[in-house]
Amino acid sequence: MACKEFPMRWTALFCLPSLALALAAAPPRPLPLPLANAGFESDLEGWKATGPGAVEALPGLGQGGSKALRVRQGAFGQTTVAGPAVKLQVGRLYRLSAWAKAEGVTVDPAARYPTALGACLSMASFPFTNASPTVTAEGNGRLEVTFFATSAQDRVQLHLGRNGGAAGTVHFDDVRLEEVEITEHIPLAKVRWEGPAFRYEEGGWIFVHVEGEPFARGYQHGRLLAEELAAYLDKLAIQQDKVNPEKGWDHLRTMADALMLRKFDPEYLEEMKGIAAGVAKAGVTWKGRKLNLLDIATLNSAIDFSALEDGLRVAPTPLSGRSFLKAEEEMEKAGKGDHCSAFVATKSATPDGRFVTGQMFMWGGYTGVHWNVMLDIAPAKGNRVVMQTFPGGIHSGADWYVTGGGLVIGETTVGQTPFNPDGTPQSNRIRKAAQYARSIDDVARILSERNNGLYTNDWVIADTKTDEGAIFLLGTQKTRLWRTGSKGKAADTPGNLKDFVWANNNNRDPDVRRETAANPDNAPVDLAFNTWNRDITFWNWFKNAQGRIDLAEAVRFWATSPVQRPHACDGKLTTAEMAEQLMFIAHQGKTTHREKWVGGRYIADLPGAVPHLTYGYTTFSPRFVTEALQAARAAQAPAPAEPKADLAAVKEAFAYPAKGLWENTVFPATDAENWFSSGSAAYHTLLRRMPSDPARALTFQRDALADLNARYAFFAQREPETAPLATSTDYSRYSAYQHPRIKGTFALHQLRLWLGNETFAKALKAVHEAHAGKAATTEAILATASAAAGRDVRPLVKPWLERTGLPDPKLEAAVAPKHNAFEVSLTVRQTGTPWPFVAQVALETPKGRRFERIEVTGAETTARFTLPERPTALHFNAGADVPVASVVPVTLPNLLDAWEDLLFVRGTGRFQESHHSLALRFQEAVADAFTDVVLPLKADGAVIEADLAHHDLVLLGRPEENAVVARLAAQGALPVAFVPGGFQVNGVTHAREDEGVAFAVPSPWNPKRMVHVYAANSPLQLWRMTKALQRGLPAWAVWRGDRITTRGHHPVPGFTVKLP
Repeated sequence: MACKEFPMRWTALFCLPSLALALAAAPPRPLPLPLANAGFESDLEGWKATGPGAVEALPGLGQGGSKALRVRQGAFGQTTVAGPAVKLQVGRLYRLSAWAKAEGVTVDPAARYPTALGACLSMASFPFTNASPTVTAEGNGRLEVTFFATSAQDRVQLHLGRNGGAAGTVHFDDVRLEEVEITEHIPLAKVRWEGPAFRYEEGGWIFVHVEGEPFARGYQHGRLLAEELAAYLDKLAIQQDKVNPEKGWDHLRTMADALMLRKFDPEYLEEMKGIAAGVAKAGVTWKGRKLNLLDIATLNSAIDFSALEDGLRVAPTPLSGRSFLKAEEEMEKAGKGDHCSAFVATKSATPDGRFVTGQMFMWGGYTGVHWNVMLDIAPAKGNRVVMQTFPGGIHSGADWYVTGGGLVIGETTVGQTPFNPDGTPQSNRIRKAAQYARSIDDVARILSERNNGLYTNDWVIADTKTDEGAIFLLGTQKTRLWRTGSKGKAADTPGNLKDFVWANNNNRDPDVRRETAANPDNAPVDLAFNTWNRDITFWNWFKNAQGRIDLAEAVRFWATSPVQRPHACDGKLTTAEMAEQLMFIAHQGKTTHREKWVGGRYIADLPGAVPHLTYGYTTFSPRFVTEALQAARAAQAPAPAEPKADLAAVKEAFAYPAKGLWENTVFPATDAENWFSSGSAAYHTLLRRMPSDPARALTFQRDALADLNARYAFFAQREPETAPLATSTDYSRYSAYQHPRIKGTFALHQLRLWLGNETFAKALKAVHEAHAGKAATTEAILATASAAAGRDVRPLVKPWLERTGLPDPKLEAAVAPKHNAFEVSLTVRQTGTPWPFVAQVALETPKGRRFERIEVTGAETTARFTLPERPTALHFNAGADVPVASVVPVTLPNLLDAWEDLLFVRGTGRFQESHHSLALRFQEAVADAFTDVVLPLKADGAVIEADLAHHDLVLLGRPEENAVVARLAAQGALPVAFVPGGFQVNGVTHAREDEGVAFAVPSPWNPKRMVHVYAANSPLQLWRMTKALQRGLPAWAVWRGDRITTRGHHPVPGFTVKLP
């Protein structure tokens, strides 16, 4: 198959797309790393194959006729070819790429969670969730994936079948490994700044860096997370009181004021005060008021309050005599007793003798989705701290900390012990421990000092300086410290497991368990330890994997049940080598890849609820990223001012007085008068709804008219066309109604432009008054309008009624100096019988766009315009006033106009599990919207050339996520420029995680077919865009959250002329 090469890339671990298109800035020059036998000219030297496939290096198959590696397997299987060891710098950014050509590659359709991949690339260090994109079943191109190095030594891997079986043949050639600049991975357009602080979104996480004194870093936090903080607060209030959230929040504020506020250290009160000030400065309020220090303190006390309530629920009564849950009761509570799992494996338990540690957060899904902030705090005093938290959090709450003191801290909640009102909140104590502790013993000491007893936990701690792991069980008065041992510290672990500790919400110390036994009647209390299934799972894992627990083994284990519960929110893992650089990997969503949906068992259908989707693993490298982004920002040129539109010469076109609107209905004498019956009603609606602001009116009217033009062209392409005056009722086609209605609307619009608003209003009012409630012929209508207008309107109107087709003007433009100004000449030519029309011309200059009017009456019309600045471009028909034949004839609503041959295509890039589920749901949404038929769905890697030629397509995903979208991009068939981390529409970059775009284009594989693309900057945003099929959209639309922010139609080919 001959196919144009196209790049398909995405970022593994720390994954932001990096598709280089025409509008994207050229990336800095990469630094290649030596990779032995990367072109397979020495056959398989240095490479090792595993799996059932036949692997060999053959001449003539690579690029330029060179050798290439061929992997072939006739049945579903997984074959991997691993390259020689390469040395990397931990924490730095690299790109892996290779050319690949597929021949009949298919994947096992039954493989799900994870979904099977066909031909792709990875590094040996990658979690199984991460790989490059795949090629289509018969496609070829360059596969790319960028990643942060998590190990000093790694290997390239080439796959046919990953996470499931694949069959067919793939050729690999020209493998490259390069170090790249941060802006290829995190473009500056995706970064929001507040002084030296910044945020960007990636992989379902919001990474936020703040620094400095307490108030300053809090202010930065509040400015950067203001919207998310208010949304999280709103959900907490709703949970407290669904009927009256304000009352519920006031109750929590009162509790925080009485029990917590005055117990925080001054440093953290200042930080919280700064957060409130930052939110206020951002202009974000809640229920019409500004947030204050008490609101932020209440947010940071919510964990304590929830722990108190949980403790009361499980406290013993005289009837039970028990202080903790049996396994069967644990299941009945729908996971509410399971809040986390965590472990540390070190020394003899790991291959390199250094620690691997991880923590899994489990929480209610309604608010659990908001623990998606990775907050990097560089305080003026103490350790740098990177922690998972919620918007507004001064502590983690999840809990996950990686600190500049060389510590990694996690936790799992256990049965609640008594509340000590004289103690300080755990949020204050754990933040202080993370910021100031330098050892395991420091952590235990700080957590114990002035302990209020709430949120009783097993704190899981690992120390990079000693490679020791520990569990610190903190009750109210009683504590227990288990540790793997280090110099001067004896080993003492649960079950005496060597160099391994774990925690999973199960209180293992009898003294601490006694604290949980509320027993006013002195009844016997069952204090025996009850082994849970997660205890057994951890025990068996250690016994089976002892000595080989590395990051890859931990990733595999983290994706198993029951260590991962159905209500889990995420999973984090790191190694000692990574933690020394403050690095870790974090999986947003359940590590088993299954989603939690709104209205299901784990996410209540409450206001603001969103599903918890799975994103795969992301790598965080805070030190490198912060330094690199701040340096890139310092070198960035300032953005140019946004140009403005000058509408002075055409202002009447974008205003219509309400008093000029007509009343009554004129009935058609025959079907030939449907143009006026339908057109006058449609144009009346357009004028009545026109905004009063001229700039908004321009956008409104232009989009409405462009939509009509595209709709006319769509039906003209698929159905026979007749002139409005020759049209009669026809039950076999849509255009018998659509074409007269659309041409009638344009005929009236053109008449308004020729006559002006005042005269046009007289004419239309006269027609509707003279023929109100009566049947009128076209001749009678035009005669009445001519009399009222004082001129014969027939030559202006009749061409739209008597002719088929649309105008097809051709342009010629030039610019030349004239005195102290510049003159633009524009010639409009028409072949055949010319159409009379009025159009608008937008002349683009460095200061903005100036709109002018041109009247075209013959085969050739020339107009001249004088400007003080040299124009750079001319845009003809800038107001879409003239319906033209060359318009791009598809819009998003056409999906339902011609759905019989639709094929849905989901992507198999990084977010393939979420995209798989979202595609299945969008299938149902389309069926529910109109068809009641569930249309076929394929993975991009299963799409063959016949699918492209014979189907209208609905493609889900960005180019780096969907190989078919990547082919469209490579062929220049997209109206949107996808850039790293976002997309550009009309020169505006949209790089927020909650933004997305949908558009419809003609198919480049069959001009009679169309392609609809739904692409978002995150799976959650793709859910917002596809949870229901939205109607009434033009050719493209941009979303932010649930709201469409901009929309429009494709530019008409040839109507924009660059002026040299």
